[in-house]
Order: sequence, then C-alpha cells, then structure tokens
Amino acid sequence: MRLAILFSGQGNQQPAHFDALRQGASPELEAALAEAIPATWSAAAPSVVELQANRVAQPLIFAYQMHLWRQLQLALPRPVCVAGYSLGEMAACCAAGAFPLEAGVELCARRAELMDACVDGPAGLLAVLGLRADVVAELAVRCDLQVAIRNGPDHFVLGGRAAGLNEAEGLAQVAGASRVVRLGVGTPSHTPLLAAASAGFATLLEPYRDGRLAFPVFSAIDGRAARTTADGMDALARQISTPLDWDACLGAVLEMQPDAVLEIGPGNALARMWGERGSGVPVRASDDFRSAAGIVDWVTARG
Repeated sequence: MRLAILFSGQGNQQPAHFDALRQGASPELEAALAEAIPATWSAAAPSVVELQANRVAQPLIFAYQMHLWRQLQLALPRPVCVAGYSLGEMAACCAAGAFPLEAGVELCARRAELMDACVDGPAGLLAVLGLRADVVAELAVRCDLQVAIRNGPDHFVLGGRAAGLNEAEGLAQVAGASRVVRLGVGTPSHTPLLAAASAGFATLLEPYRDGRLAFPVFSAIDGRAARTTADGMDALARQISTPLDWDACLGAVLEMQPDAVLEIGPGNALARMWGERGSGVPVRASDDFRSAAGIVDWVTARG
C-alpha cells in the first residue's frame, strides 16, 4: 500500500496532547523535554496560552509527533513520501532519518529562540479565506504584511506585526472574506522578518547534512522533493523566512498516487485541506483516533 504522511504545524496544540506525551514519553525523550522546556514540563497543568508560546510549542509539538511516529512506524507501511506544514517539516525530516528525535527537540527549541529574537514586539499570523490572490496581495502591501502561506486558491495566511494584522483583519472582512482567523502563533513565520533566524538555523543544521533520507520529504515551500539530508536541511532553514505554497506541496503528494493520507500531530487542519481538494484519496488525522492501534487498523484497511 502507498501511504503518505503529513505532519501538522502549530496552533492546535491542547493540554490533552501535553498530557498524552507526559504519560507515554520514553526516559530519553522526557530528559530532552525537561531540558528544553523545564518550567512547562514540570508544571502540573500548563494553560493553552503557555502551550502556544513559541519557545514551548515548537519542541513540544515536535516531541508529540515523533512520540506517536515511534509507536506507528513499525506497524505501518513505509511511506512513499512525507511532508510537514511549517514546524511539521522538522518532524517530517526526523521521521525520514535526518536527525535523532532527542536532537530534534533541542533543534526545535533553538529554532524558536532564533525566531523570537527577530521580533521586538507583538506579531503573528492571520488566516484569510474567500478572497482572490490579488486582493490578498494588495491587502498585505497596504497593512505592511507579507503573504506567508498559500493553502489554496482563496486560502492564505498573512504574517507580520500585530498592528498590521489588526488592520488587515478588519479590511479583509470588509472586502468579503468568508473567514478571517488570528492563528495561535506569536511569530511572523515564513516572512523576511525572520531572515536572521534562517541564517542562524542553517548553521545549527550543518552537522546533519551528510546522508540520504529514508523516503522523500516534500518541502512546504514549493513541493520539491528532498532525498538527501543536505537538501532537507536547506529547506528547513529557508522555510523559516520564505513563503510556503502548501497547495503546491499537497499537489506533489497527490502525484505520488497514495492510497491513503495520514496527518500526524495536533488537530486535523491538514486532513481538512486534503479533503477539500476532492482527490478521492482517503485521509484521516491522528487526533481522530483514541489509540495508535486505531490508526494502524484504519491504514491497513486501506491497503
């Protein structure tokens, strides 16, 4: 069977994901998280606001995804390809063997630090649905924002400083947007504001450039397939400050002719986006299931 896997990004993490990770993490993963996010990892019940803080969210979501991948890996067919949405590309590369899980937790913590250091005030991302690309582009220029992500022909994410996002939210509604949503992310990811973070992260990824990936990792930037770790590391560094074309990435996944698509990570946003393409290829999100065994049963039934 031909299985494609998508790793989700930030924004949908909840205390239940944190609890599941704390209950099931290996001693090695626990140690890595205790070092990366000590205050949160030792907290009795961290709030959603704390879990959405960039410095916490990145290592935590990555750890959750890879903890679940470890449970699924031996029971699932080898993927024909993987892709990751924003932060999820870290998990995609790790699943393909680019770097060890515990090292990935530290890399995600450093990634968050580099990104946060680029912004000296409130910033973030704004999803805008139902407007044409040219209207969204004009809106971005008017509000001093950048188009950070293209999810579909009329589904975009704008990134930049909070003042511009606030202005764009009102203008998008006046322009007739069907939905305008401020995302639970506090950094203007995938915009030139984070150019210094891309450069710094490229340096941190240098030790992991020598080797081949176990299966292709499609870059969220443009859907290009990375088959070597060098290509994967280049994409990971670039995507921090480069706009993503997730629609093109999903198109590349579809060209691999998967029999089923599985989203791994908090939420089911990527599964919904895949379903909206109307490809006929079945898709589910890990959050749809109560156990790893349920995920395996669903995937194997598609074969």
